[in-house]
Amino acid sequence: MDEAEGHIKALGDKDWRVRMEAAVALGMIGDPRAVEPLIRALGDKDWRVRMEAALVLGNIGDPRAVEPLIQALGDKSGSVRRVAARALGEIGDPRAVEPLTRALRDENQYVRRVAAGALGKILKK
Repeated sequence: MDEAEGHIKALGDKDWRVRMEAAVALGMIGDPRAVEPLIRALGDKDWRVRMEAALVLGNIGDPRAVEPLIQALGDKSGSVRRVAARALGEIGDPRAVEPLTRALRDENQYVRRVAAGALGKILKK
């Protein structure tokens, strides 16, 4: 088992801190094999794990994450919604324009601010 595989396996740990640190480590490694497990981590029961998964997916930039990140714009946690908006801006896929436009009306001012910046990045391309 190589380093990425060990961290991918740790995304299933019972402790949220282990799952979150595994997502952080996968972000540092940047292995494309981590994309699908990180997408699954967007559904984790702990908001901190979901937020870290969104951040890492944005940093990796794989287009497979666009639709799941769009879904994360509806997360109950404002922090997850904010990071999902940022991640969509990093990926830069035009499929995110409409959902990010809707996020401009989010109840959370930080989500609205980040969504505006993400839209700017996408529309500049």
